[in-house]
Amino acid sequence: METGRSLALRNAATSTRESTAVRNSHGRVVCTRDTRLSPYFPAAMVFLLISLTVLHLVTLAMLIIATLEKSWWIWADSEISDLWYNCFHDNATKTWLCAASNESDWLQSVQALMVLSVVFSSISFLVFVGQLVTMSVGGLFYFTGLCQAFAGFTDFAGCLIFTFHRKEILDDSRDLSKGHFGYCFILAWLCVPLLLVSGVLYVHLRKKQ
Repeated sequence: METGRSLALRNAATSTRESTAVRNSHGRVVCTRDTRLSPYFPAAMVFLLISLTVLHLVTLAMLIIATLEKSWWIWADSEISDLWYNCFHDNATKTWLCAASNESDWLQSVQALMVLSVVFSSISFLVFVGQLVTMSVGGLFYFTGLCQAFAGFTDFAGCLIFTFHRKEILDDSRDLSKGHFGYCFILAWLCVPLLLVSGVLYVHLRKKQ
């Protein structure tokens, strides 16, 4: 006869485990399969969800800064260029004086690609929030991941064009060796792997209760 303690331990072990019997063609049980997820799995999914959200917002902020801020190309400490303006620092007034960049097909391509990247990443985040509320349990965030991946590809294309066609984009007779890339250009390149990685994570993320 089992003691009260052994019965309690037996019941506790049974309550923490659910199994499904696997039978052969003759109806005999050949093995059992555990169907309950580990108690740590929901916590891991919550951590992944929070981390992915923070990664998305940080990457989107970096992308917006890279697109709108000046400093894609630096000629000197007092002269910089971005996707929209050429700026000079006036030592007398201690202010930046900016004039619109000379439009070219390559420059317009980079502008359009970077703006599209921001738009795709923004749509991706809004869709993600909407799917958290409306999507059924067990659903995958395919559309969110697809938008984020498109944002990565458009960002990559814009950076690539600026890298190889900066002479035509800058439209300057000076030797390019007298200047160097600015921090916005570096931020744009850093966003490429972050956007693609977060896109892949979204595709593999499954909604839980």
